[in-house]
Amino acid sequence: MKIHLFALLGSLSLLTSSFAEEAKPNIVLIMADDLGWSDLGCYGNDFIDTPNIDRLAKEGMRFTDFYAAGAVCSPTRCAVQSGQNQARIGITAHIPGHWRPFETVQTPLTTMALPLDTVTIAESLKGAGYTTGYVGKWHLGGDAAFQPEHQGYDWSAVVGGAFLPGKFRVQHGDKSVEPEPDQFRTEFEAGLAETFVEKNSEKPFFLMVSPYAVHIPLASKSGLVEKYEKKAAEMNRELPHPVYAGMTEELDDLVGRVIAAVDAAGLTEKTMIIFTSDNGGLYRRYDYTPEADDNVTSNAPLRGEKGQLYEGGMVRTGT
Repeated sequence: MKIHLFALLGSLSLLTSSFAEEAKPNIVLIMADDLGWSDLGCYGNDFIDTPNIDRLAKEGMRFTDFYAAGAVCSPTRCAVQSGQNQARIGITAHIPGHWRPFETVQTPLTTMALPLDTVTIAESLKGAGYTTGYVGKWHLGGDAAFQPEHQGYDWSAVVGGAFLPGKFRVQHGDKSVEPEPDQFRTEFEAGLAETFVEKNSEKPFFLMVSPYAVHIPLASKSGLVEKYEKKAAEMNRELPHPVYAGMTEELDDLVGRVIAAVDAAGLTEKTMIIFTSDNGGLYRRYDYTPEADDNVTSNAPLRGEKGQLYEGGMVRTGT
């Protein structure tokens, strides 16, 4: 089976002109949250099982010098949606921002939403005849007026909340879709993506899937956590954190389900699947209580982490 893969930084809207007079390929862009470049098998990780993402890298393209537009999520997401440097728009920190424990100076207040007059990738592709969809985290403005449905997306489900069953919901967009009582957030987001592909298989589509994984707070399925706790003991490994490893495998499962949905629709040869992350990995968590401040993963040999302009905060995965 052949999967067509592109890793694109900036605006996919540049593709539309070349497709005007020929068959338009479907485009699926999956953007993970806070996934470090070294957390996947295809980038040398020997601890976490990521067969679906590794397959994309093997059958397509893998980028090794692939920099994010920002060291936190909103700037990169702004650049991807707009095709512009985020500083032109003013989204230079994540929305709404907060002060990390080690900060010694305050930064200027960021623009609090992607402006509605910004021409997004979805609007550009709609103009080229695409049906557009969005699933997952948006993080480009919290008010209803600044959600994907006002930025060129025909259908959207912006999901908010933590990973565990009962802790998340659709906050904006199609609120008629609801998770099952025992569903984890990544499973729910995968199901929404599958449904979009199934419903729009007869016409060209652009789907952006933006799972919250692997952002803190750490939470994963008990079976996966036990698997990686056992594996860590056998390998005498302290990193990555077993819960983080479980979350990363859940993310890989989401990618596998999206690939399977494309295959089932008979669209394998007509679809570009892009997988990337929004910035570098977070190697130490800072959630809620001092006792929760344990290490998550490592970006070694790169220096730094999410939120820093060293390469550990800026280099991301791309397949």
